[in-house]
Amino acid sequence: MKSLKKFFALLIAMVMVLGMSTSVFAAGDGSITIQNTVKEKTYTVYKVFDATYSGDKVAYTYDGSNAAFLTALQDDSSPFTVTANTANNYNVALKNGKSPADVSTFLKAQQDNLGNAVKTVTGDGKTQTINGLDYGYYYITTTTGTTVTIDSAIPSATVIDKNEVIPQPDKAEQVANGTWTTEPEIGNESTTGNIGDTVNYKVTGSFNRYQGEDLVTKITFTDTMSAGLTPNKDVVIKINGNEVKVTPTYSNNDRTWTADITTATVGNDGKITFNYDSPSTYEITYSAVINEDAKIADPENNTFTLKYNDEGAQSDTTEVVTYQIDLEKVDTSDTKLAGAKFKLYDAKTAGNEIPVVLVPLAEAHGTTTDENYGTENSKVDNVYRHAKTGETGVEMVTGATGKIIVQGLANGSYYFEETEAPKGFNKLTARTDATTITDKNATIKVTNMSGAELPSTGGIGTTIFYIIGAILVIGAGVVLVTRRRMNAN
Repeated sequence: MKSLKKFFALLIAMVMVLGMSTSVFAAGDGSITIQNTVKEKTYTVYKVFDATYSGDKVAYTYDGSNAAFLTALQDDSSPFTVTANTANNYNVALKNGKSPADVSTFLKAQQDNLGNAVKTVTGDGKTQTINGLDYGYYYITTTTGTTVTIDSAIPSATVIDKNEVIPQPDKAEQVANGTWTTEPEIGNESTTGNIGDTVNYKVTGSFNRYQGEDLVTKITFTDTMSAGLTPNKDVVIKINGNEVKVTPTYSNNDRTWTADITTATVGNDGKITFNYDSPSTYEITYSAVINEDAKIADPENNTFTLKYNDEGAQSDTTEVVTYQIDLEKVDTSDTKLAGAKFKLYDAKTAGNEIPVVLVPLAEAHGTTTDENYGTENSKVDNVYRHAKTGETGVEMVTGATGKIIVQGLANGSYYFEETEAPKGFNKLTARTDATTITDKNATIKVTNMSGAELPSTGGIGTTIFYIIGAILVIGAGVVLVTRRRMNAN
């Protein structure tokens, strides 16, 4: 009987399957601490039996309040023996040969007959402590349907939820020192950037000592970037606030990094040495640069993954998007104009010039046959992109198609300043604005007016005066000659 009492003392709390109930607080000095909780999962505590103590001895009783549960306790299939001691009060003991697994199976089947819950708490990925409990034997359920192991006996019990679910990582990104966001949306200015911009990443989360019944001896962090992102190889990993000295390995043209962390070791004697608490928290920071391979109006993805023992995984993905602007140069009859030159700015007046460079012909059009590409004699659209750090910007010019394309721009407003008009046309005096919005690229049409020809020296404007003057001179000469002849006669 003494060993059975000790067994009950060690079985203070167990977690079974899905359970939800009304919370009814029971005052007392006992407490149950649940480690390794799952975020937003419900933990419900039921008091199954009362407990009384005398020294190191404990006795369990049931008040018979639920007839269905009492009948189940008294059934031959029950792992318990039940003996009536007074009216509606029963002594409870474990049958010889019955195991904790037998108790778990029984309580799982009887969960609906356990009455009102003593307490219901919501997991936060860390530790939850339930205080104010009467001494007794408690049954705990979780919405993940997992089991829990006991660390200590009443009056204070600590249990570890051996949940099956790997905690979900929470990844945030910050583009060009802007706003941190955890839920990227295409078109959101906080998740778009220019080619050359730095994107900062921060991943937070937790990990546990167990996944179900399996001991977690290693966790693996992996991050994979799409081709439009170039990693800066500046990964910093902190666990419980302390930096971990680990060097990630890179693959996939350096776009994937992996870091393994040893969380526990098992000695030859079977003794487990844990390197971290359960749960433990992590924070990982790193960055990348948006490069010239970034797709237009199509997200560049960055996916972070947490694994236990090289099995199972939880992932979180962020996105960053770039856009383009198409500019068409035409006259009043919509004829395409070559030879118009532009610079790009970030403001309607003054502001900063945004440097751009010419995209190689093969990348822009998949051909290398236009030797005049990038000039006013180009037969195809001249394509430019936002310059990266260290690149020198160039002036944009329209070719025969009258169009220039500017790629790799963050969502926002831009302003084109005409620096030289096509021959025979007046240069624009104000900048032309273009805005990329939501998931759309921008297309603008810029119209030039042909100039009126001004009078020139020797033209009709002065010739008429010369003609009139000559006539007057000739007329005066004729009159003078005629008068002299008349006087001579």
